[in-house]
Amino acid sequence: MVRHYQRVPGSRKYRDYTPETLHCCLEAIANGEVTLREAEDVFGIPKRTICNKLKKQHCLKPGRPTVFSEEEELAVVECIIRLGDFEFPLGQKDLRMIMRDYLRKKSVQIRQFVNNTPGEEWAKHFLTRHPRLSVRFAENIKRSRAGVTQVILTNFVNNLRTVLQGVEPCNIWNYDESNLTDDPGKKKVITKRGVKYPEIIRNSSKSSISLMFAGNAVGVLLPPFVVYKSTNMWSTWVENGPPGCRYSNSTSGWFDGQTFEEWFKTLMLPTLKKQTGTKVMIGDNLSSHISAEVLGLCEENDIRFVCLPPNSTHLTQPLDVAFFRPLKVAWRKILGSWKETEAGRRCPVLPKQEFPRLLKELLNTIQPKQADNLVSGFEKCGIYPTDPAPLIARLPSVLHR
Repeated sequence: MVRHYQRVPGSRKYRDYTPETLHCCLEAIANGEVTLREAEDVFGIPKRTICNKLKKQHCLKPGRPTVFSEEEELAVVECIIRLGDFEFPLGQKDLRMIMRDYLRKKSVQIRQFVNNTPGEEWAKHFLTRHPRLSVRFAENIKRSRAGVTQVILTNFVNNLRTVLQGVEPCNIWNYDESNLTDDPGKKKVITKRGVKYPEIIRNSSKSSISLMFAGNAVGVLLPPFVVYKSTNMWSTWVENGPPGCRYSNSTSGWFDGQTFEEWFKTLMLPTLKKQTGTKVMIGDNLSSHISAEVLGLCEENDIRFVCLPPNSTHLTQPLDVAFFRPLKVAWRKILGSWKETEAGRRCPVLPKQEFPRLLKELLNTIQPKQADNLVSGFEKCGIYPTDPAPLIARLPSVLHR
């Protein structure tokens, strides 16, 4: 068992000052602004320490010397950064194993390391010594998404610039489907120290309800279109919902060609007909989102379809980038509050007749920041203003440089 030193309460603090404070103290004494005794009170540094520093004594860094030299550690830092650029970031355990293998190769045995392997404390202090590095959670992305390159995105934005020439920002629309689950997620609770797995009694399931959203580059959001998983529809499933919201159903609970056409004809097309000039709809290239009838209606009403590059929606879809996350964070809070009510405690799953009312509450909750989120999403995706720079800057290979 490795024991770490802990300072005895009440003992003198060691080096309770910063290098900047010490530098200011020595400069003030050299300039005659304060005496040695006054400097002790003003800067909070012991008089004996100030005397030693003035005499250039005890100037080495406090504590045990590092196991590896400064040049060796800097070489490791450069290696970690380079691996991150190649989309293979290291974890702290990987770092420790690399240093263990390095010591084996040099045939060096470090007494402080168990089995000659640096411990977790060493890794923590290594990161402290090198502020160029930091610890972050890494997102898992498929190799197909990782294959989206700067060239692909630049070509997409250049082609998009031609399509959007002369189109008003209010006529540029992005559409995408998402779902709201019946799981409110985990909740932080206060518990007795030492309890590793606290639990809370709250019903949840893996069921979800699909929705289609559409918003434009000036922050206007269309009412959602809801698709229930069922073979029949009941009138109670559409009551007390958001104004203008439409409802449908499918056996899978997801959007298919029929439900997409229904959404386009009942919500999207009536809105676009009220606008003047050319309209543009931007979305992913799912086959269920494209049909001959929808394309025909678009041609009749001066509507252009733009499909996003494959495997790039996490970068190029404004709703994905800036809208759905705050939407789902707010949804988990609303769903969690409902499940703590008397009705919520009785129901093992969220009843469909309760969903419209909760959806209305959700949209009212996000409404204050809704327009700003949509506008920032279009800007961050390089769609409006049309510019590849903010889009390319979010590529993993660019972020790690």
